[in-house]
Amino acid sequence: FPALRSAASSPRASAATPVVILWAPGTASALDATVIADARDVGAAGVFDPRVDGRPLTFRFEWNRFLDAETGSEWTVLGKAIAGPLAGRALRPIVHGNHFWFAWAAFRPQARLYRP
Repeated sequence: FPALRSAASSPRASAATPVVILWAPGTASALDATVIADARDVGAAGVFDPRVDGRPLTFRFEWNRFLDAETGSEWTVLGKAIAGPLAGRALRPIVHGNHFWFAWAAFRPQARLYRP
């Protein structure tokens, strides 16, 4: 997730649905060390439709939390509002995969890489 680390909340446009990618630190790699707790922090990501009741939201990552600019609500990397006017609401998840590139490319050689 190095590209996401630099832009923790990353809006993306797709054919029909707006998308926001939320990335947060705090998840250890299962591949870097014998004991996962000793592994490097690779973070975790979620991909969502950034609209609530049809209203688009814009996100920023500030002081280790996600905030939307429109209401100031606080969100988790899982797309759940935990504080503010939208507390208790959730973003609609977008189906995605966090795959190892070599495994994905073996079966999908036409795939394109995202580069910020």
